[in-house]
Amino acid sequence: MILDALVNQLDQRFQHEKRAQACLWFDEKQEFARLLPLLQAHLEGRKHPPFTLLCYDARACQGQVWIKHQVYRLLAEATTDEERRRLRFVIYVPLSEDLLDEPDEDEGLRLDLLEEYRTGGLLWRINGKRPTLWSFLRAAGAALPDNPSDQRRLWDGGRDSLLAKYTAKFADKPPVFWTTQLTPELAQSRLIGDVDQAILEIALDPEAAWRDMKDRGLDREFLEMVRDRYGLDAPFRTPEEWIEEAVTVFALTETFLGYGEPADFPFADRLPDLSLRPHHQQLLQRWLRDAEYRPAWDRLIGAVEAKIDLSGWAKDLPGLSFGFPHLSSLRRRRIHEAFETASAKESFTAKFFAQHSEVIAKEVEFGKASSQATKTWSILRDLRAFVEECAKGVSLVQAATKPADLVRLYTDRALSIEWRHIELRNGAEEEAFPAVARVADRAYAAYALALNDKFFAGVAAAGCLDVAGLPGVSSHLGQELWNANGRRAVIIVDALRYDCALALRERLQGHKVEVRPVLAMLPTVTPIGMTALLPLGDAQVSLEIKGNGLHPRIIGKDMSVRDNRLSLLKDFGADCRDIAEVEESSEAPSKLGDLLVVSGHEEVDNIGHGQAENLIRHVHLEIERLARVVRKLHRWGYDKVHVVTDHGFILLDEARLPTEVPCDKDWCHVLKERFALVPAAADLPLVRLPFAWDPEVRVAVPPGLAFFKAEKSFSHGGAAVEEVVIPHLVSSGKAAQEKRVGMEVVLPAFELQRTAVKVTLRPAQKKGQLTLFMESGRTLSLDVLRRESGAEAKSVLAGKPKEVRIEPNGQEQSVTLFFHSAERFTKGELLLLDIRDTETTEQFPPGGIKLTIGRDM
Repeated sequence: MILDALVNQLDQRFQHEKRAQACLWFDEKQEFARLLPLLQAHLEGRKHPPFTLLCYDARACQGQVWIKHQVYRLLAEATTDEERRRLRFVIYVPLSEDLLDEPDEDEGLRLDLLEEYRTGGLLWRINGKRPTLWSFLRAAGAALPDNPSDQRRLWDGGRDSLLAKYTAKFADKPPVFWTTQLTPELAQSRLIGDVDQAILEIALDPEAAWRDMKDRGLDREFLEMVRDRYGLDAPFRTPEEWIEEAVTVFALTETFLGYGEPADFPFADRLPDLSLRPHHQQLLQRWLRDAEYRPAWDRLIGAVEAKIDLSGWAKDLPGLSFGFPHLSSLRRRRIHEAFETASAKESFTAKFFAQHSEVIAKEVEFGKASSQATKTWSILRDLRAFVEECAKGVSLVQAATKPADLVRLYTDRALSIEWRHIELRNGAEEEAFPAVARVADRAYAAYALALNDKFFAGVAAAGCLDVAGLPGVSSHLGQELWNANGRRAVIIVDALRYDCALALRERLQGHKVEVRPVLAMLPTVTPIGMTALLPLGDAQVSLEIKGNGLHPRIIGKDMSVRDNRLSLLKDFGADCRDIAEVEESSEAPSKLGDLLVVSGHEEVDNIGHGQAENLIRHVHLEIERLARVVRKLHRWGYDKVHVVTDHGFILLDEARLPTEVPCDKDWCHVLKERFALVPAAADLPLVRLPFAWDPEVRVAVPPGLAFFKAEKSFSHGGAAVEEVVIPHLVSSGKAAQEKRVGMEVVLPAFELQRTAVKVTLRPAQKKGQLTLFMESGRTLSLDVLRRESGAEAKSVLAGKPKEVRIEPNGQEQSVTLFFHSAERFTKGELLLLDIRDTETTEQFPPGGIKLTIGRDM
């Protein structure tokens, strides 16, 4: 609208004086200067522009003589008198019109050579008056304010006025845009955008963001908006100093409000006006929640805390603020101590969560985006939910009437109870917070004992381990796996509890994954369980007992020996590979069989029998390892990948295990902690269940989670739900026909002037190429490494490497990697930007990207 209106205004002057060929346009305050490049381009875009624009610019040697030469040249180039008569010239002069009459001798300015254009041509006028940007916009129909104060704020400043910048930026907007009442506030907000966002951008890279603001000519407007909204001035020498002061005031204000506006606040003199304080609090809380900009806050507030410490003032005060990490640390220590006391009794714990749940939830909320946040708060939040879930589980156990109901209860809540118990125990150890483990173990034990006591009662009453709707593992795998058609792979895992399989499913995004519960063989020990997994068909299995050990035999071969089990699988037609071989192979081996069996994954069972604490630390790594193997098998061309196991396990704090159940070893062929093999004909004071492979033998099991001999936290062999309900996981996918999305990595600079690097990641675009394979997304890990002489490469980042998910046809993502504040860098030093696919370890680009330190930091 604006450019058309400007062209029309100027053209109308020629319509009034048709014989005139030149129009002088004086703009003493250069209000229209920002519009000139746009106007020139607009005229050049027209097929028949109504006039030629000539701009006076003494610095570019385009003065009076140049203007007259251009006019004479264009007239001379006209081929006919008619064409010459139609030529029109608008001459823009960013000086006072008065110079035509009175030259400025002090400045050496004179315009006497342009006098002929005034005499024989025109002067641009709007309603008979010298033009201003304000009068032009009013004549063009823009909705301008009537308030003199607002008017002055808009037009004051000439070329650098708010109105000049606003008009230039939005000159191409349609007429409806200009019908909105223009105010200084609206102009500022549309020019700057979100002022809070602009502050965050400056915090991310103060020098670059401020330079960009100045280049766009918006620095004055930005500072005025910040002054109006936050009361912050700009008396500092550098942008870094300015943003550090802003962070200081934001944090102090948020603390003052969070502690109830106390009269003895030690930095009251640095607080903004009363009406501005909520803005400070709102911006700070937005900033703390923003994962992209939170590292900048953590960096800046670290420098501020070196000068401001409110610990002594706040140590005995109730309050809730999140800007200063040292106050959050103080609050965390208080909560930690309170919870240590509350963990002693269930009633104390319940009272603790009732009192502190709001604080915990807030701390989690504001800690999510920070790489430096402690896990203490999220652990306490999760612990509260876990305790409530276990209590609910106990209630549901009491309402259940059949073993099938209890199994369904177990499988439905395996992630929220069993797996969460492992996660909480692991988190408690990482954070050195043993009270969390005590509470988690107590809540879990109440649920697990109630569940298994009732399950055992149902099994004992039935006289057999037979759960409606739950198939036995041998018959189930015979039908679903060994005798199925099609190309398939199977991973045989020792001691994969049902909740672990569900956790594995969560890590197989992009594939259709089903986890089905089946019944393990009794007793749930490896020689029996692993044999039950085999393609037995009509084979007869016998049991040999040596010492206190079990040795199932098929055609005379001892199936407790792994090599014998693999030999049976090979005879069945399986291609058997060790899991280590699969993990180490970057490419699919040639001549893979249609039925691939991967075995050798025994870490969970081995570690658990050694020490349960080690298992808790290790189980997440094993789940990730299994996920990588499953995905690799899909890439090798197996549309279906099965994961099967021999048994589950009990993981209960030793202090909460039930007392021993008497079982005389003279009664038994075999006596273990969680089971005994006894003669079927013997009349014994034990619950005895059938043994599938020998009718002359019975499996005696202790009630629920009890045991016959002293046991550790990790155990199996009995008839507990966690032992006998095992998973059969099936992952389906066409990964053989998939290709991972290509990646482009873009950096604004390879020489660093600050202790951070901004990286832009975008899916590679391959225009014009035929897509033969469906692309899948990938998760990238971003790190910056420093290699010192003879030492292994070490990360310099604050926190862990950043992970980013990139999807095909997705948007590009920008990530800023902040370096640890304790690191020091020397000009010329080289760092490595290491970007890798978390699953395939593929590096982008190969070899990484070398970064050079541009100054001592």
